[in-house]
Amino acid sequence: MLKRWIWISLIVVVALWLAGCSNSESAVSKTVEATADAVLSGLNRRNLDAVEPFFATADEGANAAGLGETWEALQVFADQLGSGDQVQFHSFNVESVAVHEENKLARVTYRLHFSVVRNGLPIYSAVAIQDLAVIRTTRGWRISGGDVPRLGDITGLWPPRGSATNNP
Repeated sequence: MLKRWIWISLIVVVALWLAGCSNSESAVSKTVEATADAVLSGLNRRNLDAVEPFFATADEGANAAGLGETWEALQVFADQLGSGDQVQFHSFNVESVAVHEENKLARVTYRLHFSVVRNGLPIYSAVAIQDLAVIRTTRGWRISGGDVPRLGDITGLWPPRGSATNNP
């Protein structure tokens, strides 16, 4: 009888531990998905103010260089959009989440298929796969940096001719 209670206790402890891990992974995924929604809206409104709160600060433990590169890459892309351009996300999937170091750090891999549309026609599309570093802060999970996105299935040229960074 005692052995049975020991096994039941062990199973309960393992189940609770696994539930805690999956809760962290779920929270990280939700943060990244909410960030993607904010990015799409911000790009199409030409205002990324609503995206910034999804990023950690250096004071919260983010790597300043990695954070700067990731945020700057998004801003450069936004600056290259023409005034009438619209961004469309055809699909956005969180492909993997790995939570580390007592649930304080995570790595997320996402896959995004997107297009830039001008006058109703796609001028550029690609599939981006990127690894993001995510850190748990007092504000919840926040992006603290990321690798350079790997692009595939590219159609069109970016930046387009006549943009601020690619003048003819």
